[in-house]
Amino acid sequence: MYLLNQQTSEQYLTHMQQTSVIIKEWLNDNNVYLGGTPQQVQDAISVSINAKGQDIEAILADIQDKFLPNCVSTAHRHCLAHLHPPTLVVGQIAEMIIAATNQSMDSWNQSPAATYIEKDLIEWLCQLCQFDTSFESQTDAQINRQYKRKAGGVFTSGGTQSNLMGLLLARNKFYEAQGVDVQKEGLMGQRRGTILCSDQAHFSIEKNAALLGLGVQCVEKVATDSSGAMLLSDLQHKINKIGVDNVMAVVATAGTTDLGAIDPLTDIVKMCRNAQIWLHVDAAWGGALLLSQRYRHLIDGIHEADSITLDFHKHFFLPISCGAFLLRDQQDFESIRHHSEYLNSSDDEKDNIPNLVTYSLQTTRRFDALKLWMALDLLGTDDYGALIDTCLDTARQAARLIDAHADFVLVHQPIISSVLFYFKPQNQALSSQQLSQLNRQIAQDLLINNIANVATTQFEQQLCLKFTILNPNTQVSDINTIIEQVALAGFNRLHISEGKHNDAT
Repeated sequence: MYLLNQQTSEQYLTHMQQTSVIIKEWLNDNNVYLGGTPQQVQDAISVSINAKGQDIEAILADIQDKFLPNCVSTAHRHCLAHLHPPTLVVGQIAEMIIAATNQSMDSWNQSPAATYIEKDLIEWLCQLCQFDTSFESQTDAQINRQYKRKAGGVFTSGGTQSNLMGLLLARNKFYEAQGVDVQKEGLMGQRRGTILCSDQAHFSIEKNAALLGLGVQCVEKVATDSSGAMLLSDLQHKINKIGVDNVMAVVATAGTTDLGAIDPLTDIVKMCRNAQIWLHVDAAWGGALLLSQRYRHLIDGIHEADSITLDFHKHFFLPISCGAFLLRDQQDFESIRHHSEYLNSSDDEKDNIPNLVTYSLQTTRRFDALKLWMALDLLGTDDYGALIDTCLDTARQAARLIDAHADFVLVHQPIISSVLFYFKPQNQALSSQQLSQLNRQIAQDLLINNIANVATTQFEQQLCLKFTILNPNTQVSDINTIIEQVALAGFNRLHISEGKHNDAT
């Protein structure tokens, strides 16, 4: 009675309809967040596991009364804090199908149709990045098979895992050039290579270096310019200082978390090609510009990378989790090849039966590719690109509003669709520390009072507020309302502070 099967299909339909009604009501309430302070959320939420269960109606009532009101609604037009977008309806439909069919992407016989859909999507993504996916004839002396596909990839849980794969393959290639199979022999006694990335690169680069046994100290940060993009002069200086043979990889970022900065990819490509250094491009955010009709040029040069990170649960508006790792030369996957007779036997390979566990760090893996396929099938690349472009356009309009306001400082013109700024009342003499404290309190007040979800971040020793505009429905009027509310919250905080100061004196 509990399992999903032909006997429970009617029960499944009934409960899914009940759940959909609850979610619809939550969406229709149109609140950013009703949970209040962290302590209030903690007090409202409790998990108790008992010997006897309760019926689904009681469970759904708890979801409606306790869970949903304490969630941030990414669907709301004032939810602008993070790279955390509203989701496409078709993505929600795909999630239902993914959950109900429960395909596992490790072996073909657990995901027959899904395997080929993922393979086709990976090939399409490679072509979108201008990676060559054609077959090339090779002699047996060059490789131990007649043909190879030049480009390949695999779906991942997101940017951190894709970045891990890029650094893992770069590490293996680095030691292979020294005659070492690090997958078998390990790192003991081997000289440590250096990974170069900008000082604005995602924290997962250091995190993954630690996971790979290289240590955080192997990551060398390259200075950036005022836009947050990597300085070529400092990159070249560091390569010269370290020595070309000691550089394991360069990681270029196409869309930093704060400013959305895009490193100068075309010039970095030339530098890495000349020095034969692995180039990984973290395009978890900026990769969406591959579909843009007006801003695609911002990521020119990405097609020359050795590997690329893409995220579809960011600017592609798909439910978490959904990402991809793309590889210029699929042959580089060989360094992580493992065979298990019950999953990806060599006999399957001879029979041309694809088992995708060969290319993945995961074994059991969801069919997340379905979300992207269904979204592309519904929207087409033109309408998909238009949604992305709308967000970038709105960010530029938001920046103009902020820049024109006397009580705000615009930190930088938008590059993708994030806007960094801070409240600085013109008639108040506040120290940097006081400004930081004030802006942090403003962000907290806006969220707790169900006005807006605005992020805070540190940039160049200044705490800033941040709009990350990933909702195509967010209008300039919404931005204007939030700016007014930011100013109101700021002045209210100042009045409270002044009142406390007067009371103390």
